[in-house]
Amino acid sequence: MTKVFLYCDESGAKGYANQDETYPGEVGVFAGIMIPEECITTVKSTFDQLAARHMPVSGKLHIAELSPEQQGRIRDELFAEIKRTKFPCFWYAIHVSGLHAHHSTQTAFLKQSAEELRLARGGNDPRIKQGSSREEPASMHVELFSGLYSHLVAFLVERGQEGVDIEIRTDQVDMPIMKRFEKVAGNPLNNDPRVSTTSGFDTVEKKVVRGSVTSSVQWPPELEFSPVVKSLSIGTVPHSDGLVLAVDVLANSLNYLFKNRALDTLYTPLNCRDAVANHPLAEHLDAYMTWGSGDLIGDGIYQHPKAST
Repeated sequence: MTKVFLYCDESGAKGYANQDETYPGEVGVFAGIMIPEECITTVKSTFDQLAARHMPVSGKLHIAELSPEQQGRIRDELFAEIKRTKFPCFWYAIHVSGLHAHHSTQTAFLKQSAEELRLARGGNDPRIKQGSSREEPASMHVELFSGLYSHLVAFLVERGQEGVDIEIRTDQVDMPIMKRFEKVAGNPLNNDPRVSTTSGFDTVEKKVVRGSVTSSVQWPPELEFSPVVKSLSIGTVPHSDGLVLAVDVLANSLNYLFKNRALDTLYTPLNCRDAVANHPLAEHLDAYMTWGSGDLIGDGIYQHPKAST
């Protein structure tokens, strides 16, 4: 594969980490379908024709706003076509309460560290004054996208792909969120040194001072890898795009699956084969040859506080 398209969309929660769940086990989910470049023209034409049969006269066709009967009919048609094409599907889900608990823990830790540093100085103000740190809770939407994109890259790595051009197509997204998508998409498998800069006011010299820290990673030879992603572009597409409708339906169906879990599985991991075993597209969502020991971010750092350990 030299170029692939990833159509993706989200469903469920997409707020910020300072917000807790509104019902037990609430999740956010991002889902996508990967299509090789050589197949995109034919596949897109088929899905566009399918979507046109259900598109309203005006406005957007959104699966969550239709009657159960309409939803079922469109879902069956789209899923049948996905099964026919046999393209891999991906998803990434996070518990709202897990993201919130991690944010709360980090916020408390930073406050405690700042107080301990102040006491260590004898209660005196530091020579270099910096503005108070502004709380920037993580965005569920961005964290979900990051996880989904990482899963796509993992799929390409597992199959020994190198120098792949990736074009991500999604529904309409606000520009600030789009820029954050682009930023997090550049992180996986990036070995370039990273520079963090900061500034403050020197109360003795009465001037602004700046500093920076550069960090880099040196991998042992056995862990070195060749660049997987050659180029990346992210763009939005019209509501009438049939593949956008397909991933909208896929994301919505996954959110419905997670929302209706039994009590004994309500807080269990979301990013593994068992979590989607009862989904109609389970065979296509089971995209990896080896799943490994589990997801360390969504099901690890962001695991639900009530999850059994």
